[in-house]
Amino acid sequence: MSSIAALRWLKPPSVVEVRRPPRSAGTRRIVRHIAMLMVAAVSATFSITPDFTRAATLPPLAIIIRGHGFGHGRGMSQYGAYGWASIYNKTWQEILDFYYGGTGNTTSTIADADKVLLPSNLMTVRLQTLDNSQTAVQSDNSTAQWEADPAAKSYASLLAREVGDNIYDIWGSTTATCPSASGEPSGFTLIGNDIAGPITFRAANSAAPTAVSPIDLLGVCEPSSTSYPKGRVRYYRGVIRAVNDTAKSNRTVNAVDIDSYVRGVVPREMSASWGDTANRAGMNALRAQAVAARSYGLSESRYSYAKTCDSMSCQVYGGAALRDIGGTTKVIEENNTNLAVAETAGVILRTAQGAVFRSEYTSSNGGRTAGSPIAARVDDGDIAANATLKDWSRSLSAAKLQAKYPAIGIFTAIATDHDGAGGDFGGYATKVTITGTAGVVTRTAGQFDSDWDLNSPWFDTTAVYGAEPTDPIVGSILFVSDSTGLSIAAEFANLITIAYPNVNFQACTGRGIIGTTCTDGVTVVNASETPAIALIALGYNDDPATYDTEVQQLLSALVAKGVPRIVFVNMSTRSTNRSYRRSNDVLTAVAAANSNVTVLDWNAASADASKTRWFDSSKVHLTTTGRTEYVWWLRTQLDSLRQQGLLPTTAAPAALLPGLPLAKGHAGTMVKSLQRSLNATLGLKKKKALRIDGVYGAATIRAVRALQTGRSWTVTGQVDRATWELLGLATDPKTTTLSTGSVHPSVRTIHQALAKVLKRKVASTNSYSKATATLVRTFQQRAQLPVTGVVDGTTWAVLTATAART
Repeated sequence: MSSIAALRWLKPPSVVEVRRPPRSAGTRRIVRHIAMLMVAAVSATFSITPDFTRAATLPPLAIIIRGHGFGHGRGMSQYGAYGWASIYNKTWQEILDFYYGGTGNTTSTIADADKVLLPSNLMTVRLQTLDNSQTAVQSDNSTAQWEADPAAKSYASLLAREVGDNIYDIWGSTTATCPSASGEPSGFTLIGNDIAGPITFRAANSAAPTAVSPIDLLGVCEPSSTSYPKGRVRYYRGVIRAVNDTAKSNRTVNAVDIDSYVRGVVPREMSASWGDTANRAGMNALRAQAVAARSYGLSESRYSYAKTCDSMSCQVYGGAALRDIGGTTKVIEENNTNLAVAETAGVILRTAQGAVFRSEYTSSNGGRTAGSPIAARVDDGDIAANATLKDWSRSLSAAKLQAKYPAIGIFTAIATDHDGAGGDFGGYATKVTITGTAGVVTRTAGQFDSDWDLNSPWFDTTAVYGAEPTDPIVGSILFVSDSTGLSIAAEFANLITIAYPNVNFQACTGRGIIGTTCTDGVTVVNASETPAIALIALGYNDDPATYDTEVQQLLSALVAKGVPRIVFVNMSTRSTNRSYRRSNDVLTAVAAANSNVTVLDWNAASADASKTRWFDSSKVHLTTTGRTEYVWWLRTQLDSLRQQGLLPTTAAPAALLPGLPLAKGHAGTMVKSLQRSLNATLGLKKKKALRIDGVYGAATIRAVRALQTGRSWTVTGQVDRATWELLGLATDPKTTTLSTGSVHPSVRTIHQALAKVLKRKVASTNSYSKATATLVRTFQQRAQLPVTGVVDGTTWAVLTATAART
């Protein structure tokens, strides 16, 4: 199944304009229902098909990607497991059966035959934070030992530093410290040099039962980073090894028994607090996670030196405890997850053939499993859990698409194929086709997901367009906002500026209407050139008790400036820290009293419970999804205001006509049309009639001069646009075309534009050849224009505008 966003305009919903006194409760319900219909383009389920109303001529300038879920969608949904456990009261066995049982998979226990998967009965985990770094450990109780130390001494710190391929120097210290990354480590003594790896470090109790406290374990020194400039120490059960990979780069590996490993995985992959919900029914989600993590880890075989890794590339493993350098040690294993691991000790999933099952899992599948390896099915548990990223949105500019896929040239269309297995958009995406003027790029859904770091492969794409050449030109816009506005700068450029290019974007953190930490709104208005439209999104930093007075001052400043149209955006009332209902009422009253004031009702547009995920914990600031949906909503509101004639505009510029002016030496169909018109207008018949040969020669020049003399026009012998129009030739688009045989400087412009957009070498001449016609057909096909090989006004406008985007 395919969903294609071709060269069309999205019909914007009707504007939500607040110009009314308070209504009765019943009327308010009706108004709110209408308002929600008006913002249907941002439906939480994203299942509404956009209403396309007219063909667009210019290529799209952005796309919106809307999707469901977080993660690849395969196997168990972690939020789904939580929903099944806490809402539907399912056992952990039932949860595992729902997600993994469809192909004969069953739960079992680790058997002797499985020990081949665990050399020395240990999981081995690549600690990726330490890739290509030295391996340094410390022991808070000074029991760290180098396994091959001939002196069998204990130390507070040990260091293995690679000095050659798989060759290490070993250093020890009686002080628990993390050494520098280079140079002789201060306070350390060399206890072994040129030692072949692997190098194994252990603490006296590192192999003891899991009840051992972090003080008895080895702490691994993690390198400093921007977030942790002093570095951190992470404590692990089991032993730590320094070993080379196949490329002779140093790797640090934790070797640990399987259930100690799972203890370090489950609280990193699933919230331990879920176990406390629904009268402890949530524990079944943790138990299911423990089994899935154990099976997945046991099925791994990633590297020659380790079975798995500790990041999201495998499954997240955090060890037992953590300490910032200079801070206190925090145990990061959790009681609930420890209990879940213990209660399912040794339990794994097996295939029908008896092999350990590779039990993938995902954060949220959005309400439908991906369909691999188990058949796709609706996931009521995930739907009920209502994960934060159950629904999500992103926007991308055409420029970014062109930079990522340069082979396409200028972006013209995007199409997404889906698996047809049910759900929104026709199911999970399978393929994305990006079309441009120079070529087509096809990506699998997984590749496109990875290209743009999307949340999941369940998504669809929609092209977004700018203004058309024939649209009235909207006057300048002054956008004034606070940190919420500042956060949408990229989305604003992607979705609004492309249609309203004359924008003065003024947003900063802390801004209010009057007297705030950032230059206030009144000052911004007074300091700015007078715009045609003021778009004001301020109020979150203003006291609702004084908002009326502040809005009046801002309104006075805007009126004094002579701003024709003033547009306010009201505020979401989700926040519990401050009520903005009174502020919104103030805006409603201002709009009712001033005919040039419009209020856009963001509060109504974002009020539905499903749109909670548009907001972060402040319930004011926006998530990535919220930023996209807020800006798209603003765009649709502005488009509706424009269509209703409520935005000041100037007339669209006259369309550029190719092939003019016509003069001596020019040739083609336009000259033929001129010759026919001159014969009719001047009454030239028989021998006096111009020969319709399409060549602008002496006879045609004499006829043009005669016309200009008779009409008291400036006599030039050339045909400019005014003459063309007065002859009535501009009313028929078929007469203003360039085609095979045309000779005109405009053809040189066509050649230059085709070379840019098709990324080909094109000889730049004034002659329109058969080769030119072939290139024009290629462009028209890729731009989804009528394929004629003839350049009319539409093809000319699209071609030249597209070339200008390179």
